[in-house]
Amino acid sequence: MNQKTAKEQTTRDLIVNFLKLHGEDPQREGLIETPSRVARMYEELLCGYSQDPKSHFKTFPSNGYNELIVIKDIDFYSLCEHHMIPFFGKVHIGYIPNGRILGLSKFARLVDVFSRRLQTQENLTKQILDAINDNLKPKGSVIQIEAEHLCVSMRGIKKKGFITKTIIPSGLLKENNRFLEQFNRDVRSD
Repeated sequence: MNQKTAKEQTTRDLIVNFLKLHGEDPQREGLIETPSRVARMYEELLCGYSQDPKSHFKTFPSNGYNELIVIKDIDFYSLCEHHMIPFFGKVHIGYIPNGRILGLSKFARLVDVFSRRLQTQENLTKQILDAINDNLKPKGSVIQIEAEHLCVSMRGIKKKGFITKTIIPSGLLKENNRFLEQFNRDVRSD
């Protein structure tokens, strides 16, 4: 049995036991395939662990462009590492090139690599920023994430629409308010 098959079987066994623990019959018609579905779902939702963020950094010459570039409204879904309940929202990225630019689709792929792991929003923000800084080496960068956490909406305080924002600037975007103000205007514009 290969590693992927063994992992899927172990997950299925855990789900069968979980269902039994909560008084369900895993052999009930509606649940027979549930353990396999859940195993496949978690394989998909946590696939970021098997991906190397560096593989998404195909860069191109900036041809002298050295002003702010903003990529906004990148949808993401992740699982809170505290409750394994989803949180989701938008990632906004800004950077000032240092001779190289990144293909636009690569930003979405980078967000997926890190969001497809057990996360906190704060760590997700920092991991995206660090990957961009380490691999693209821009003059400055900023990451902002706006997210709704189902651990707040559907359990605990049960407050729907409760949005959390995290933002980390670095380099010129941390040192020069002009760039950060421009980023904030660009993110707010429709």
